[in-house]
Amino acid sequence: MKLNSILFISIFLVNTAFGQTNNEKIKVILLGTFHYGATSDRSKTSFPDLFSKKRQSELDNIAQRLVKFGVNKFFLETPVSKQKKQDSLYASYIAKTLTDTIILRDEEIQIAFRTAAINNALLIAADSRQELPYDMINEYEQKHKNDTINPYSFFEVKYPFTQKQKKLSESTLSEYYIQLNNGYNRQSHMFDYIHYALSYGVDKDYIGEAFALSWYDRNLKIFTNILRNIDIKKDKVIVVLFGSSHTALIRHFFEDHPYFEIIELNQIF
Repeated sequence: MKLNSILFISIFLVNTAFGQTNNEKIKVILLGTFHYGATSDRSKTSFPDLFSKKRQSELDNIAQRLVKFGVNKFFLETPVSKQKKQDSLYASYIAKTLTDTIILRDEEIQIAFRTAAINNALLIAADSRQELPYDMINEYEQKHKNDTINPYSFFEVKYPFTQKQKKLSESTLSEYYIQLNNGYNRQSHMFDYIHYALSYGVDKDYIGEAFALSWYDRNLKIFTNILRNIDIKKDKVIVVLFGSSHTALIRHFFEDHPYFEIIELNQIF
């Protein structure tokens, strides 16, 4: 009973302390992206004209708009352990000695480095690499490849995301990003994890849930890395520049956190 009382008092004091702060909510720009260069993602977006005058102008426009909106920090899909390497790359970028077009193709350089070069925004490595356990799924599929009936008919519904999407070649980069991050596409990004994955397993076998959980686990670690690098008194506007399937999930964590406010891309671009 005494321990419970101490715990209750501690929680009360913490909640009171937070309640007495008058900090404005930190604005969050979830810039879910496709990967400009090499990627292991199963679905890829071709970007052959990245270095064209048109695309470089569009990237300059995106950077200027982020600067105008007051971005002071980027969280990037670089492993936390690679922060020093990222800092070194940025130093080379600023010195204009970074000339390797394969490295320069990276969306972090094209967007985050470009913006930071204008307004000195901080570049934070925030990723936690973690491979999805596809081997478990493959093993389950082999074991049940001769099954003819799915015990859960709900998982047999037709794939619902059939709406035609504008290709990057048909859009400006800003238009494509707004489309990529809209509600329709956020749902489509999550569908494999909260629908198809959960169809694996029967009775007490939750192999599909374990697969989906690994995705939540990685992204919750990413969110943790972001929180660890937030200055509640100084940070005003942050950008989370990760693959769009990550930001579709990370969005939920920010939405349920009272100290953050999500800014939609169509308010910026």
